Amino acid sequence: MSSIKPDLTISYKTVGSLEIPMDIYLPGNVKNAPVLLWFHGGGLLQGRRDLISPHMRRNAQKRGYIAISADYRLTPQVAVSEVFEDVKDCIKFIRNNLSSILGPDVIDGSRLAVSGSSAGGFLTLLAGLYIDPKPNVIIPIYPITDPLGTFFINPQPAPNGRYSASKEEMATHIDVNSSVIASSGKVPDDPRSHMYVYMLKTASLAELWGIAAGGEDKYNSVVAEPWRISRRIHQFGLPPTYILHGDRDTAVGVEQADEVAGAMLGLGLDVKYERVHGADHFLDNGDEYDNKELYEFVLKYL
Repeated sequence: MSSIKPDLTISYKTVGSLEIPMDIYLPGNVKNAPVLLWFHGGGLLQGRRDLISPHMRRNAQKRGYIAISADYRLTPQVAVSEVFEDVKDCIKFIRNNLSSILGPDVIDGSRLAVSGSSAGGFLTLLAGLYIDPKPNVIIPIYPITDPLGTFFINPQPAPNGRYSASKEEMATHIDVNSSVIASSGKVPDDPRSHMYVYMLKTASLAELWGIAAGGEDKYNSVVAEPWRISRRIHQFGLPPTYILHGDRDTAVGVEQADEVAGAMLGLGLDVKYERVHGADHFLDNGDEYDNKELYEFVLKYL
């Protein structure tokens, strides 16, 4: 993990007694800098903001943007719609309130890139679809794009030999009446860190997100439609988009990204799809990883 630490941690939202924080990484000699906002993965079930990839921290200094990594409330104690409310409030806070905290002429909140990995990539795509005004550019990284896609409605093995917990072990964490939290602990120390593998094993993403009905009709509910990204692009559009996904991803099937890239290309929207041959999940997490083409694409629009 990168040794670069945030310059500032603040709460962008409070729900009841729960404060929801963001970490802010500032470039040197910052003046009217654009923002790259990143959301962590974990299926919206687990994870935390300090998992932002090392290359995004480094490039804040190298390329002069403000990197922000934000937590959000986790399902199933809230529904996916409530998670998206956190995303909307986070972006609103960055655009309208953050300059008063950072000081004058530090941030240009009108120049916003949104990114995220895995489930964070899903939140990135939601921001691109539904936030008004849209972000200038989005970067979904090995994103979940359809909770009712083939990958997620069929049981999957534990990726890379990760521990597969039982329903009894996960009982507290899948209980919708348990306390609402906005981050989870490290793998494998925190039992919550086994939620994603449990979800894959039980093919229960839509249920845990609160968008699937019970019984025979659970995979046909209209409640799920707003959260099936490729089906919404024709109506809502997407801003310029850089998608990164490995074709051997064992945690999010690459067809999830294929569908969105295909829909964008079919509509003539601006999309760059880097489909990395032989790569698994977390392909960009190494300390040595960098991606010049990605950053050139992003900065072209900021």
